[in-house]
Amino acid sequence: MEHKSFFSYPITQPFPFRWFTPVTVVGGIVFIALFTLMNFASSSYELIVQNSLDPNATVSRRGFLHRYPSFLTTKVQPKCQPATLPVNSDFFTNNTALTYTLTSVWERGKEGQRVISPALTYHRNILQDCSVHSVEIDFDSLDRAGKQIGFCEWGAVLRSYISCKIDTPAGEVFFNMTQTYDYVPETVSFNSLRKFLGTGFLSRNKTTQASLWWGESLMSTFWGEVTLMLQDQRGAIKDDDGKIELNKGTVSFMTNDTLPNIDDPGFFSLDYRFYGSKIDEVACCPDLPLPLTAKALDRSDTYPNVWIKADSLAKAAYSTILVDLGQKATPKSNILTDTKLLTRYTENFSTARMANLISGPANDSYSALKKTTGSLGIAPSVITTTYICQVPRLKPAGNLIVAIIVADLVLLQAVWQLYKLSAEFYLGKKNREIVPCERCSGAGQVNDSVPPSMPSQESGLEYFPLVNTPGQSEGLLTGSRVQQSANWCY
Repeated sequence: MEHKSFFSYPITQPFPFRWFTPVTVVGGIVFIALFTLMNFASSSYELIVQNSLDPNATVSRRGFLHRYPSFLTTKVQPKCQPATLPVNSDFFTNNTALTYTLTSVWERGKEGQRVISPALTYHRNILQDCSVHSVEIDFDSLDRAGKQIGFCEWGAVLRSYISCKIDTPAGEVFFNMTQTYDYVPETVSFNSLRKFLGTGFLSRNKTTQASLWWGESLMSTFWGEVTLMLQDQRGAIKDDDGKIELNKGTVSFMTNDTLPNIDDPGFFSLDYRFYGSKIDEVACCPDLPLPLTAKALDRSDTYPNVWIKADSLAKAAYSTILVDLGQKATPKSNILTDTKLLTRYTENFSTARMANLISGPANDSYSALKKTTGSLGIAPSVITTTYICQVPRLKPAGNLIVAIIVADLVLLQAVWQLYKLSAEFYLGKKNREIVPCERCSGAGQVNDSVPPSMPSQESGLEYFPLVNTPGQSEGLLTGSRVQQSANWCY
C-alpha cells in the first residue's frame, strides 16, 4: 500500500512565456542593486553618544547621510540635546576670556509676570541685549593671605552685575550673572612675584582678539595702580590730619542710562564706604551734590583719593565684559572699540607704578603697539558648554554585510512572490479566454477508445445502440428513435 505523508508538495510546470526568464534575471539584478543601496542607507549606521562643544557643527556633519532620501535615514540623523546650566554654575563664552556665575533665570508669563527657573536651558543661542548694571570694587588689606600681601599690601576684587537674554523656540529667556576679577587671587603662586600673572582670563590672542587683549591689559594695569595708591595713602597719614587708617573699603559704580559716552565724567555714579581698624571708623558720605562722580570726589580731594583710577578700572571692566559677551550693538560707547579712547586710556602704560607685580600683557600704549596687534572689534558670543549628542557611526563590516544580505533576501522573496502571483493570474485569465468548453473541444472527432457515455436514468432519455446497417454508408449511424450527427455543442 502506497504511503501518504501528512505533508504535501505542489506540482509545478514552467511558465509558457518567453519573456518570463529574461525579465526575472534582469529584474532580480535591478532589485538586488536597489535593495542593497536602500538597506545600506537605512541599516549601515548606528547612533552613538558623543560630547560636543558645538551642536550646530555636529548636526551638520552628516557624512554620506545627506545623499540618501531622508525617510531612509530618519532614525540615524545626528541630534544634540540642549545643555542645562543650573543657577550658581560658572561658565565662559566662546572667546575664552572671563568667567561668569549664573545667578538667576526667568521668563515672562502670559500676564507679564516673572516665571523663575532653576536652570538655563541652552542650545548655543547667541547672547543678546547684555548690559552691565554696576561694578563693585572691594578693597582689603590685612585679611588677605600672606603671599597676596607679598605682591601688594592692598588687594581689590571687582564684581560686575550683568543681565542678558536669549531667544528660544519657546520665547525669550532672561538671566542675571556676575563676573569676578582679582589680579592677585588667593590661588596665585608666590613664585610669580614680579611677573605677569595673567589671572582672570582663560586665554589671550593679540591678533584675533585684540580688543580682549587690550581689555586684559587695562584691567591688570589699573588694578595694580589703584592698589598701590591705597598703600601710599595709608602711608602718608599724619597724626594731626584726622584721617583714619583704612583696612577695608568698597566702591560701587552704577551706570547712568542717560549718558551713553563712556568718557563722560558722569557715566558712572558711585557710592562708597571705607573702614578703619575700629567699627566706628568709617570714611564716607562727603558733603557733595548727588549723584557722586569720580571727578567730583577727585576735585574735592576726598579721602582716600583713588577715585580716577578706580573709575578707570571700573570702565575697563565694563568695556571688557561687553566685548567678551559680543555686544556690538550696545547704545553706549566702548573703550575697546574706539581707537581714540583706547589711546588715551593707555598713554601712561609705560610709566605705570605698581607694587611687586607686573601687569600685562601689553607693556606699552596702544599708539606704540597697534601695528603689532589685530584690529579692534566685537563678534557675537555664545556660552561654551558641553552638549550630549547622538551621531551616526558606520557599523562594523561583518555586521553590516550580514544585515544587508538578510534584508535583501527578505525583500527579494516578497518581490518574487508578487511577480509569480501576477504571472499566474495573467496565465489563468488567458486560458479562460482561448480554451473552448470541454464538450466542444472534441467536435468532429471520433475517439474509438472511449465508449459512448450512457445517459442516466434520471435524464428521462431512452438509449438505443447505434449499429451499422448493411446497405448504408459507413458514415451513417441509425437507430429506431435517434438519428443525429455526433456531439453538437449547445
